[in-house]
Amino acid sequence: MTASITPAEWAEYIRREYLASFVREGGAAIKFCVPLEEQARAATWNTLDEIGKDLGFVVVKIDAADTKVNLVDHLFFRVAGQIDWSGFAERVMNRLCERESYKLPDASQRPFYERVAEKNRVSPDVVRMDLRRALDKEVFTRRELAKDFRIAMTQLCRAQLSGVEEGATIVRAMTEWLTGRNPSVGAVKPYLIFNAIRRTNARRLLESLLRWVTIAGFPGTLILIDLARLAVARNPHDDRPYYTPASLLDAFEVLREFIDSTDCLANCLIAVLPDVSFLDDTSGRGIGRYQALKLRISDEVRARELVNPMAALVRLSAEAAEAH
Repeated sequence: MTASITPAEWAEYIRREYLASFVREGGAAIKFCVPLEEQARAATWNTLDEIGKDLGFVVVKIDAADTKVNLVDHLFFRVAGQIDWSGFAERVMNRLCERESYKLPDASQRPFYERVAEKNRVSPDVVRMDLRRALDKEVFTRRELAKDFRIAMTQLCRAQLSGVEEGATIVRAMTEWLTGRNPSVGAVKPYLIFNAIRRTNARRLLESLLRWVTIAGFPGTLILIDLARLAVARNPHDDRPYYTPASLLDAFEVLREFIDSTDCLANCLIAVLPDVSFLDDTSGRGIGRYQALKLRISDEVRARELVNPMAALVRLSAEAAEAH
């Protein structure tokens, strides 16, 4: 009998040992949790979502049934599409405002710097100069952020600072570039961004996005990836991504690259939920197809009756025994 653990028990380990401590302090980890039945899949997904939100994390959900997980740029677009870019820029400007010893302004439709000036009874020109200088120091010169990304974030924050009609145009151009809704570089060239987001640079941009989450004041990011779609062996022709044997290997390669680049990720936990066939070396859709990934997540020594909840790969069952 395969040793397993309930989703609730495993999620509690993840909350205590990772999200509430290791990840919050800057660490990153990737966990493969294989539900042995659909009930366990739903329970794991919902419990992790709830825990992440309760701890203040940004929770991002990706389903291989509607996102081509074999393409890292598509993964980035899906993550970026779930980020409130304007809201993050406002949070960063609020943090800079406090750092410059200004009282936070009251909410209104007026430009941010004017509201700060009014709240603190200071010249608007002085406030704008102070906050732009703080923004350049805090964001634009951060070398751990990819150049195009930090330019985009600087532009978003400046748009938040000015609050004029031009600011709305900047926000639209940046968010469409970040989310892949407008892949053309022409819309962002006026803001000194000259590269489209492709497979060659998407991973670096994702690493930057994770750091931006913490700059905006969140403890980190929880990314949930449902890989059940990868188990579909025959093309169902249902207008959803179908993973050929070649694209299946590409998807495993993307995951392997995330494991190998964990040191480049910050304040992040990635929880991957494959289909149970992922464990079957003979299914043709399982981990046995790609040894480079299998060797990174499979335990060299594993007890039949005991579960190591901290392992890279765990088996989850709603009917797992209480003792393990």
